[in-house]
Amino acid sequence: MAYLELFKRVDAFCALSNDELSVIDGFCTRKKFIHNHRLFKEGDSAAHLWVVENGLIDLRFDLPNSETSDESTLSSVSENNITGWSSLVPPYRYKLSAYCASEECTVVMIERERLLEFMKDYPDAGYKVPSAMLTVVGNRFERLRETADQAPFSPVKVTVHM
Repeated sequence: MAYLELFKRVDAFCALSNDELSVIDGFCTRKKFIHNHRLFKEGDSAAHLWVVENGLIDLRFDLPNSETSDESTLSSVSENNITGWSSLVPPYRYKLSAYCASEECTVVMIERERLLEFMKDYPDAGYKVPSAMLTVVGNRFERLRETADQAPFSPVKVTVHM
């Protein structure tokens, strides 16, 4: 149970029992990334839900024919938080690109197919996990909206696909 203590600190999983968390623990992989390395790209198949164990992840909207930069960051995900919620929502494609924003970061990758299977086999957990994730996504959207309200007016229309 390498990830049990981490999952207890993550909003999407903290309501689950130790037994339920130990099942999820069985289909996870830990991976490290260095600064500015891309974890996943917008439009890629969303094969994993990601838990940030340490470090910081920037979620960016990559503009066509442009290098990525901090300026295209829409949101940042810190330790004990999730990203890649698209892995649980058809058509299972990432909506943004994710980059390591700290000197290095460590993430725990949870296999989508096995997590979906787990949620079918454990219906109580299958309700708790997506419900908690919707709260996380809703809070991020509110923070994004608040920062957009503070930005100077721009005559550009931006559509955010959640």
